[in-house]
Amino acid sequence: MEVFEKSIMASRIVVSNLSRVDDYTLLLNGQPRVTVRPLKSDEISVEPGEYELSVKGENEEGLPNVCKPIVIKIDDERTVRLNIEAKHLSIGIYDETGTQLNAVHGFLCGYIANGVHIDNPIA
Repeated sequence: MEVFEKSIMASRIVVSNLSRVDDYTLLLNGQPRVTVRPLKSDEISVEPGEYELSVKGENEEGLPNVCKPIVIKIDDERTVRLNIEAKHLSIGIYDETGTQLNAVHGFLCGYIANGVHIDNPIA
């Protein structure tokens, strides 16, 4: 009798930079993973699991994230699409519908896509 192990398939995080002039670097668990040029998109493959995600501005000195990083839990073969933009002198992380995931006010917790869960506690 043959035994087959379930293979874990990579998932993807796709980041679009909505800025016309600034580069942004996506950080996963505090480590830089990809720098996205203005008006471009890039993606990284990740193993399914839980990640702390934040963004750093490359062209601005001290431009802060709005609050602490968001936590993404992503399943096998799933894709999360995020948009990055600086508004009101801070970097925002948005889902495909335009909801700011790292907002200062309120608590966002739930599924933003099939197999992708976001947890963003209040700052």
